[in-house]
Amino acid sequence: MTNVTGKSQATDVSGLVDRIVRPLTHVFNPLISRVAGGWWFPMFSLLHHRGHKSGRIYKTPVTGFPRGGFFWLGLAFGENSGWARNVLAAGDADLRYRGTDYHLVEATVVPIADVKSELPPAVRIGSAVMGMHKVLRMRIGVKK
Repeated sequence: MTNVTGKSQATDVSGLVDRIVRPLTHVFNPLISRVAGGWWFPMFSLLHHRGHKSGRIYKTPVTGFPRGGFFWLGLAFGENSGWARNVLAAGDADLRYRGTDYHLVEATVVPIADVKSELPPAVRIGSAVMGMHKVLRMRIGVKK
């Protein structure tokens, strides 16, 4: 959740992410984007989504893992981060994971506590370390 200044509130993201990781994204995202979605770095996927106001197509490196017909995307910056708002508004997005492109639909924010047994181990561990309490679940769909 964001306050009037546009900053995340403490309930949305952990202090570690807000104080240390967020300021470094402008440095690391361009570097991560070069390897995201490739075979050798399965932790990083490349999400293609449309801006909910501008209509512009964006590419954002995210952490996402497939399991049970869904992709589970980490919300390290909260559900009010730009890419999450865009995906939730559109309801769908395209994701490159390990060299394969997927069309994802039915974007839903779910509390980790409610779906812990369905999550891949990497997401369960990563969410605990990063202080995340929610994930974005998207069903693997058929490209239009």
